[in-house]
Amino acid sequence: MDAIKFDQVMVIDDLFTHEECEFMHEYFTRFDGWQFIFDDSPDDPYYSLGRAIDQPNYGEFENFCIDYAFKRAPLPIPKFHRVVYNAFRHGDNPSIHMDGEGLDALSFLIYTNKEWKPEWGGETVFMSEGRITDIVIPAPGRVVIFPGIVPHGAKPPNPNAPVRYSAVFQFCPGQEDVMLAHAKDQPPNMRPFPYGTD
Repeated sequence: MDAIKFDQVMVIDDLFTHEECEFMHEYFTRFDGWQFIFDDSPDDPYYSLGRAIDQPNYGEFENFCIDYAFKRAPLPIPKFHRVVYNAFRHGDNPSIHMDGEGLDALSFLIYTNKEWKPEWGGETVFMSEGRITDIVIPAPGRVVIFPGIVPHGAKPPNPNAPVRYSAVFQFCPGQEDVMLAHAKDQPPNMRPFPYGTD
């Protein structure tokens, strides 16, 4: 496992095995619950495919990541409140946004494609005071850890690229009531992980 600290983020490779990356890729390509979601606020005109799953509705994929995979990392794991799935396609225009509002907010982003080439684009940019501080290129199973108050956003994949999938586990203290209210209107995630194990 390799961990590299950048300006505002930490990147961990090889936290997931090759087989687990295959499982994640199949899970996201077969996922049937995509919705149009916004990155920042209801007034944001830029929508992309995604799905927010709040803690009461976690399924096998969320529990696998929290109970097993993340514990391989040499750092404390917070009690995540929400997971946001993303499926970025060529032509999407995701906006710069923040995941949390407080200094304690923390996000774990996983790139879930089983294959990704740098020339396909789809990188994530992180910003501070109007300038880009970090750029992370997707890689199978790569994990990016960053404070939730850091402005960031995805770049859309290039025309010849497949859909770029990711899952962002968010620890957002102070937003529990909002997430619980959202969870009441959403069904539990009953999808098996890996597929074929139900």
